[in-house]
Amino acid sequence: MATPKATRRRRSPVSVPRTDAFDTALATVMRTGMTKADAVRLAVQFLASGLESAWSAGAVPDATVPHRMRVTVQRQDTPRPADQRE
Repeated sequence: MATPKATRRRRSPVSVPRTDAFDTALATVMRTGMTKADAVRLAVQFLASGLESAWSAGAVPDATVPHRMRVTVQRQDTPRPADQRE
């Protein structure tokens, strides 16, 4: 008798209520060329990384949300599009 194949359980998609503010924020992230799924995935990973960092540094108690978080961005030199004004 043949052994049944192991089946992988598909992860269910995450659903969130969409608001105008959410759509505006999503559109901002998608300006980078990401898909909606990639943008949401990156946002969750980004926030999780910040929370883990805050907790491990002892800045806030474990499993709590800080009142305020900040991001430090390193300047990167990227070519700018040519000025289209005549």
